[in-house]
Amino acid sequence: MNATIKLMSLLALGGLALCSAMSSQAEESLTVALEGGSYQQSLRTSLFEPFTKATGIQVNIVTATAQEQIARLRAMAQTGSVNWDVIILGDIEAHADRVKSITEDMSGLCQKVASKGLLPGACDASGLNLDYGVTYLAYNGDQYPKGGPTNWSEFWDTERFPGGRALPDFNDPWRVMAAALVADGVALNKLFPLDVDRALRKLDQIRPQVTLWWKTGDQSIQGYRSGQYAAGMIWKTRASVLQKEGRNIKSSFDGAIMISDRATIPKGAPHRAAAEKLLEFFASSPAMQAKHCESLGCVPVSSEAMRMMSPDTQKGLPNTDALRSRLIVPDVQWINANRDRLLERWNAWIQQ
Repeated sequence: MNATIKLMSLLALGGLALCSAMSSQAEESLTVALEGGSYQQSLRTSLFEPFTKATGIQVNIVTATAQEQIARLRAMAQTGSVNWDVIILGDIEAHADRVKSITEDMSGLCQKVASKGLLPGACDASGLNLDYGVTYLAYNGDQYPKGGPTNWSEFWDTERFPGGRALPDFNDPWRVMAAALVADGVALNKLFPLDVDRALRKLDQIRPQVTLWWKTGDQSIQGYRSGQYAAGMIWKTRASVLQKEGRNIKSSFDGAIMISDRATIPKGAPHRAAAEKLLEFFASSPAMQAKHCESLGCVPVSSEAMRMMSPDTQKGLPNTDALRSRLIVPDVQWINANRDRLLERWNAWIQQ
């Protein structure tokens, strides 16, 4: 009898051990979808690798643009076979209804990180901000030794500032339209709702000088290296890469746009607990936030992290009221409500 009880106890313990091992196995890895290039590399070294070292949870990476992430995740949701655990999108995309319908409400995570000193709005129901990136005007100083265009009106002046131009074309046309309206004399605080007809008429003027309509951040910097264009709209994170290569890239915050990159968890994510651990890990470490933005030249998600960054890096960020007053402030609600119409008009124009 005692032997039987002992055997049953051993079997029960073995079952518990097996369940524990299976639970551990399920937590061993998670998958993050995000843009590639220098942004991906920065998160790999500043977040993913330290997280794996601290927890043993491996982070697998899928490289995809924001629109690819949304399309693929919607397809996964329809088939009920979601295999991503975190996606990283621009703040506007993350707050769109089409994305919120397939991602988790992150309010619970925000409660966990509420005491971490994050900037206002850095965590909300749509996810956790990882950084604030700037889209701005940059030019090749070697091609303009006496100074290049420093605002969108000058960017359009190809007689005074000759040379090729680069503008984005990645299914998010409001940025280019806003810059065109600023170039046409519209005040920063009067941009929204966007006058699409006026913006496209202004873009007609510069279209012959646009030698690249870039679709990815890494593509946007290749032309500066090759001399394909002299000035363009670019993400500051990518301009910082060129500057660290020793290239003479100058920039301006006049008419720049600052938008965060927000991480969120898809509904049905197979490793949700591990995904929350990853995001909480980042929110809890100002040093990690500072390292990420020191690498890329972005604005971190906490004031403490900003203070940890080098003085030279801080000087190049829009961290003062004077600089922020020169930025284009997007109307997130209007952009999301009019996204399909904007894209339809843009595609018709760009394909002419």
